[in-house]
Amino acid sequence: MFPLRFLVRAIVLPSLAIAHPLTSAASASAFEYLISFGDSYSQTGFSITGTKPSAANPIGNPTFPGYTTTNGDNWIDFLITQYNTSLILSYNFAYGGATTDASLVAPYESTVLSLIDQVSQFSTNIASKPSYAPWTSSNALFATWMGVNDVGNAWSNSSWPTLSQEIIDRYFSQMQILYNAGARNFLFLTVPPIQKTPLVLAESTAVQTQEGAAVVTYNQLLQVGVDAFKKNNTGITAYVYDTTTPFNTAIDNPTAYGAPDATCYNGDGVSCLWFNNYHPGQAIHKLVAAGIAGVVPL
Repeated sequence: MFPLRFLVRAIVLPSLAIAHPLTSAASASAFEYLISFGDSYSQTGFSITGTKPSAANPIGNPTFPGYTTTNGDNWIDFLITQYNTSLILSYNFAYGGATTDASLVAPYESTVLSLIDQVSQFSTNIASKPSYAPWTSSNALFATWMGVNDVGNAWSNSSWPTLSQEIIDRYFSQMQILYNAGARNFLFLTVPPIQKTPLVLAESTAVQTQEGAAVVTYNQLLQVGVDAFKKNNTGITAYVYDTTTPFNTAIDNPTAYGAPDATCYNGDGVSCLWFNNYHPGQAIHKLVAAGIAGVVPL
């Protein structure tokens, strides 16, 4: 376990408020709502009690692109403004530092909202399809990018082989809640190669190897979980996006993405691949969004 990582993951800087025009295209998007869950890799600082998403600000609140860990757009911002074919409103419940279930893997502090807490927010506020968010089973995409903190905080635990399965079981118990509320279109993002972050690269080769193996195990269990979820429920369309590809694309050719090397980090979010030693900058997030748009009709 690395206490420093808890601290690093807590860093959230206000982003510059830059307006992004919505992309226009002849074809219509299959989705009008993106309802998402996750951790700091996805957070925009959205509060369900604040201003609701609209054409003027598709993330609702705060000012676009929100409070991210890129000092600008993250994958959700890119997805709904540069890779969409019509207006997509984002209800993003992601919370920095989140784990799937805080009772299984503790976050860096007790106030962090886990996936369970985030789904509870959804259930309390928009599961009923209120007038401000009249989503339907066909026009809403439910996206979840969890596991970075579950793996990062617990891979070294001696119980990881069984704990990882417990995490996935809890993960899909939350997906079942979404399904029961009417969700039918799901996007699952895998855990990226966090063993290649500057933070983990500062550790021993043995640590990097073991953490990398834990990432692989988690992602395999995630895929098995998706398959079982589809088998046990009718009418599901599920997309599993392997985030290893965009991360490795940038890491293997950093200069093509404005970085001098694959390990530097800079809070501006653009001059290095990394915003800090554990969070990817804007180039990697844009690659993630582009990859998703290649497999999901937006």
